[in-house]
Amino acid sequence: MCFDKLELVLKIAETLYDKSFDHGLPHVRRVLNWAMRISRREKLKLSMQSLLIAVYLHDTGRFVGEPHAYYSVVISEYLLKELKCPDSLLDEVLSAISAHSYSYAKASGVGPKSDLGRVLSDADKLDALGIVGFLRVFIYGEREHRDLVFSVQHFYEKIFRLKDLLHYTYSKRVAEKLTLRTSRLLDSLLKELGIREFRARDTNHVEISYGLKYSEEPH
Repeated sequence: MCFDKLELVLKIAETLYDKSFDHGLPHVRRVLNWAMRISRREKLKLSMQSLLIAVYLHDTGRFVGEPHAYYSVVISEYLLKELKCPDSLLDEVLSAISAHSYSYAKASGVGPKSDLGRVLSDADKLDALGIVGFLRVFIYGEREHRDLVFSVQHFYEKIFRLKDLLHYTYSKRVAEKLTLRTSRLLDSLLKELGIREFRARDTNHVEISYGLKYSEEPH
């Protein structure tokens, strides 16, 4: 194995992330915490080294662009081959990284094929929920110059659907609680802004128009 070079892999990965709250190194560390909780609660026999490598490399492609999961696989494959990691480790880690992204998995029809992949996928999605996830949407939206309507729409198009894509009992239970918390936060924000109606697209994306109606004072 190439686990004797684990510290080097993590150091290289860390240089590829910035310090942003939404998708930088803080996100990676939160995903690792979720992944360890899931593994412990579900009594999974995962290699801690493999888990560390997959988590730390899963978003390295973001500095290249989208689809970031694809570019993360390209970067990870090059790095792990350069370090002479065995094919079995490459296959497991690259498969997990490829399937972790909501958007990429949806577009490619690729789902996680191992416990490592399922844990990474669940952990990444749990970090998109709750207060943390709520903040991430608006931090990322601000950076990408998205307006309020676009960011709010994102909750209905993606965030509120994540709980239905999780694999483990513990993940699903936590996701239900965090999704409710996210929904309440969004509702409070809209009320404070005086927005009394937000009509999102339906689940089949047939309705593509939406409306914002403001009251004269916040609710």
